[in-house]
Amino acid sequence: MPSRFKMTPPPVRPHRLLWLSLVTTFASEYFIMKLLPWILPAKSGDSFQAVVDACLLTLFVAPVLWLVAVRPVQRLADSRMHFLRQALSAQEEERRRITQNLHDGLGQSLTSLMLGLRALQETSTSPEVREQVDVLRQMGADLHTELRRIVRGLRPVILDQLGLVAAIERLVEEVRQTAIPAVEFAASGLNETRLEADIESTAFRIVQEALSNAIQHSDSTWIRVSVTVRGRELELEVSDNGKGFDAPAAVRGKSSGYGLLGIRERATISGGRAEIVASPGTGTIVSVHLPLAVQSATHV
Repeated sequence: MPSRFKMTPPPVRPHRLLWLSLVTTFASEYFIMKLLPWILPAKSGDSFQAVVDACLLTLFVAPVLWLVAVRPVQRLADSRMHFLRQALSAQEEERRRITQNLHDGLGQSLTSLMLGLRALQETSTSPEVREQVDVLRQMGADLHTELRRIVRGLRPVILDQLGLVAAIERLVEEVRQTAIPAVEFAASGLNETRLEADIESTAFRIVQEALSNAIQHSDSTWIRVSVTVRGRELELEVSDNGKGFDAPAAVRGKSSGYGLLGIRERATISGGRAEIVASPGTGTIVSVHLPLAVQSATHV
């Protein structure tokens, strides 16, 4: 006999929940009022009766509300969180696959082409040919630089090979070469530890987004990035001395706060928490705490 399994949880209907709650509360209170004269002393005070009434009402209503309201909403929240975790994991895996294909396929072919052009330039005796090959080699070098930029943007290979600290160091070094603010980086507690792959990916994306926001919007002269393992938590902090902003309004979506929303969502999905401390004219601090699961004790 075939079995039937419903993949989707039952829908939460607010109006039905409201009416059920009202009916349950009314029926419970009616039953309690009928019951009180039988269980209370004849000369009990009004305050004592009110306390007993409230306790009995809570005892009757709480299980019903848990079954018909709290538990379905909790299931929906758990399903949403699970889906978001799976989506982010699939996204990072797809980025890893595309990065590997570009690096091993197109990157290797481009390298072979550059070597062939160099060999042609060195063996050719025609000045015109050598000049044309030199132009092609420059185009190839520019293409190789652009390819490396795309690969790093998708997913830095160094993150999988050497870990979080090395990947952030490379990110900070690239920012130092292209951006005006001075960027400092400090790491503590991660020298001999590789973290869980999902945590490393989440932490890198959070730092990347926070650093990008600081560079584009803060008008700061310095930015500081710190990564610290403290107990069973990974602490990330990106701070600057820029113009600041209205953090609550940005997170609520009343201004360009999509980056901050992304940081908050990534932290929440990983079971962590994010905090933004900012106000106009005082700089910004983005602080994120992620729970840790140590993967291995290998040197980074």
